[in-house]
Amino acid sequence: MDAVHPIQATAVGMDPNRLKQAFGNRVAFCGGVDIQHLLPTGTPREVRAKVRELREIFPTGLIISPSQGVFLDDVPPENIKAMLEEGELFY
Repeated sequence: MDAVHPIQATAVGMDPNRLKQAFGNRVAFCGGVDIQHLLPTGTPREVRAKVRELREIFPTGLIISPSQGVFLDDVPPENIKAMLEEGELFY
């Protein structure tokens, strides 16, 4: 499997729409849920909205995860739960 890991949500050149346009369905993607700002300071509703947005951009070939692949200790558990639950709705 060819995959881009991770989609760093705030990094230059990592805009999900641009990645989808450039690579189409040729590769899978992992990440995209911002670990620097959204997960630590956002609300569960905002986290869920981001997951839905990513799933719309990548209806197939997306592994939902934090943008750097790990949860840091500043992420509230309710945001982790929101990300996982929203991601699970698509499978």
